[in-house]
Amino acid sequence: MWRSILVLISTWALVPQVVVSAAEETAPIRVGIIGLDTSHAIAFTKDLNADPAIPELAGCRVVAAYPQGSPDIKSSVERVPKYTEEIRKMGVEIVASIDELLQRVDAVLLETNDGRPHLEQVRPVYKARKPVFVDKPIAGSLVDAIAIIEEAKAAGVPMFSSSSLRFGNNTLAARKGALGSIERCETFSPASLEPTHPDLFWYGIHGVESLFTVMGTGCKSVQRTTEEGNITVTGQWEGGRVGVFREGKGYGGTAVGKEGQGAVGESSGYRPLVVEIVKFFRTGVAPVSAEETLEIYAFMEAADESKRNNGAEVTLESVLKKAGYPRQ
Repeated sequence: MWRSILVLISTWALVPQVVVSAAEETAPIRVGIIGLDTSHAIAFTKDLNADPAIPELAGCRVVAAYPQGSPDIKSSVERVPKYTEEIRKMGVEIVASIDELLQRVDAVLLETNDGRPHLEQVRPVYKARKPVFVDKPIAGSLVDAIAIIEEAKAAGVPMFSSSSLRFGNNTLAARKGALGSIERCETFSPASLEPTHPDLFWYGIHGVESLFTVMGTGCKSVQRTTEEGNITVTGQWEGGRVGVFREGKGYGGTAVGKEGQGAVGESSGYRPLVVEIVKFFRTGVAPVSAEETLEIYAFMEAADESKRNNGAEVTLESVLKKAGYPRQ
């Protein structure tokens, strides 16, 4: 099965990448936003449309937004009118459809807070061949996550998805080898639930993304338990390495490597993610591999399956197979 994932990623690497000249490095990029029911849409726009411009983001500006919401999620219904007015005051044009948005922009931020409509929303973006960042959760199910990843590959359109927690300073330092080869990592974050999504997709994704940033790919199985009312998911990685996500307050964790132990999982805010998104829009090169994103969502789906089976060990291979991966 993991050989199949490697085939997916090898094929992903064949997606045409943009060769960027010196002049194009600062060429204006018109950005469109789909979805105005998350604070991310407002925070990202404040950075991208700052005056004076933030040097790392210069030339990349949000010009249009489609205020998609979800009628069956209370927070979405409440936020859309407020965020629509806020973003309009920042000089962003509000449009009536995704097709209208795509006529005005060069790149897309898919910010709808609800992962369920992401597949439907991203398809016209792929058809228009616009690079797209899909905010967390990438989808409302593992089935849709697979489709979003594979359809981007088939269309030859650059796409990536990530939590901002991936780009926390101490987390990135551990990934780059500051503690040596990682043997064990534990991260924590809030994990508020949304009944329409698998438990960790909605907010636990933050701590899980930190965990995978440090551990990398290679998780084979998970077990989910509850400790003092909080979710705990223990993953077994290749080579006997162990990664643990715990539901908790705030963001943090600890990694143990062959050259030391250190803190990981902190939040460094949204700016590092926005900088990576702009680099991605300019180059077409994703800072997170499709392989890793797919494994993250398989990990979280396997945690749900473990919950349904009273804490039994569940392999990632089994949930991917159940979700129809690889697609025929």
